[in-house]
Amino acid sequence: MSKEKLSSFWDSYKITLEIAQDKKYLIKQSYFYFIMSYVFQGLAFAFFYPLLNTIFVDEFNLNNTLFWFSLIVILSIFSFIFKWKASDFNYSGDLVETTHNLRVKLGEKIKTMPLQKLYSYRTGELNSILANDVDSSVLHMGIIAGMFFEVAVVPVVIIIATFFIDPILAIVLIFAIPLAYPIYKWKRNGTKWEKIEVSKANATLEADTIEYIQGLPVLRAINQIGSNAKQLQKSISTVREIQKKGLFGSSIPMVVMNTLIEFLFLTILAIGTLFIFKGELTIATLLALLIILARLSEPLANFLAVTSALDVMEAGFTNIKKLLDIKEFEVIKPIEKPKNFDITFNDVSFNYDSNNQKVLKDFSINIKENSLTAIVGPSGSGKTTITKLIMRYADPSNGTIKIGNIDIKAMEQQTLMKFISVVFQDVYLFDDTILNNIRMGKPSATDDEVLAASKAAYAHEFVSRLPKGYDTKVGEIGGSLSGGERQRISIARAILKDSPIVILDEPTSALDTQSEVAVQSALDELIKNKTVIVIAHRLTTISHANNILVIENGELKEQGNHKDLVDLKGKYYSMFEAQQRVKEWNINNKGTI
Repeated sequence: MSKEKLSSFWDSYKITLEIAQDKKYLIKQSYFYFIMSYVFQGLAFAFFYPLLNTIFVDEFNLNNTLFWFSLIVILSIFSFIFKWKASDFNYSGDLVETTHNLRVKLGEKIKTMPLQKLYSYRTGELNSILANDVDSSVLHMGIIAGMFFEVAVVPVVIIIATFFIDPILAIVLIFAIPLAYPIYKWKRNGTKWEKIEVSKANATLEADTIEYIQGLPVLRAINQIGSNAKQLQKSISTVREIQKKGLFGSSIPMVVMNTLIEFLFLTILAIGTLFIFKGELTIATLLALLIILARLSEPLANFLAVTSALDVMEAGFTNIKKLLDIKEFEVIKPIEKPKNFDITFNDVSFNYDSNNQKVLKDFSINIKENSLTAIVGPSGSGKTTITKLIMRYADPSNGTIKIGNIDIKAMEQQTLMKFISVVFQDVYLFDDTILNNIRMGKPSATDDEVLAASKAAYAHEFVSRLPKGYDTKVGEIGGSLSGGERQRISIARAILKDSPIVILDEPTSALDTQSEVAVQSALDELIKNKTVIVIAHRLTTISHANNILVIENGELKEQGNHKDLVDLKGKYYSMFEAQQRVKEWNINNKGTI
């Protein structure tokens, strides 16, 4: 189990203030009220000594009894009032507002963080942080404070008050309290490990569950569902094993603590009875002591429960803080906007965080404004990385990338992306209407503008045939539409955005012939008078490109138009000839190639 340093309540208090942000003063106020509430509660219990002594004296005095009883009632009322005010943070809506603000802050971070860092998280892990970890961190604020101060304040106040009544009894209580500390530390070692590991395991389980559901059609096809879904089954088993270990590890200290409290109770009862027989203690004093001890047993038991809340909060906030601490892209000053849209790479080198091997090596190119540039090369050669760097997915380790002779680092991310439209090979549509999916390209667009973009993308015809037309919901990831239909919706979105730079990531490679013709017509409309970059696998589709870049192992091997590269008889020519030969393959009557 974990050997990490155990966090104190002070550490949790600092975490709480960091989470609360502009509501720090409410947290401090709430904690002050909790302290005052338990001070009054401790005094109320301490005054059981004089109350019971006035009741059990030989000459009963009603006035004295009413005085001490009234004082206990008044102190209890004050305790209740302060506790009510201390809990106001939980019930006034400020707690909900704090939760909301933290989620908004995380949302802003996800929106602006480098995509390379974002993609290092699985979807389920981010879901777990935004949902479970935020709730764990914020919703335990009041619970932790109330439980901790009850444990810390009430016994101390009772012991101090008891010193003024009977110092010997106070000393007995002083010796009783520290016995709980070793048990507390024992349990903390177990719960801290459990909460951290459960948090990780649940995040992994959530990610695997989402992946399983999204991939269910494929998993069914290869019979990898149910007990055959090894990864999901492993994640479920991991959570179960951690919870079993955690439950076992935390139960034993609780049993020991309860046994200690019972033993202490019986010990004091035995010693007190002996003192009564010797005439050194009154029955009233022993009765008061047992009532107080019974009252102390509850916060002592809660002392262990507090540890779980602390560890849940810390485990959740650790994940939140890790996400919030990711550095956003630095925008160098002065912030500038390009006046034209040619694109230049100057000696750019890049490698992903997970791999020390360079994906691009001293890469330099110039893409002219309003030209069509194709990027070709084998899988893993760095083609997609080039387009990602233009969108500032990540920053290169060396070199500069410029648009219109302006370093993209001098542009704010939102401004940069206004200049770029992207049509991906794998289209992502949101579970919304076709109208709203197209309108995402330009949220302020009118219905007529959306309709015009749809017609330009050759999408209007199939949309019109749908029962609800543009109000048809496309389903999750656009699942109710065919590949070609999704692609045309994506192109309509890009046409509506009308950015001067267009990036096409092989948008027709997975389409049938009929869909490809429609999508290609839509693309022709999209790329008019634009700076266009297309990642291509089928070389016949880019033979008309102004410039073709041949990439291999992160380096520019060849560039030129189709004719020049074929005449060069180098890497491009070899790729082109290989694809031409594949086209000529025929299946004979026997079914052999």
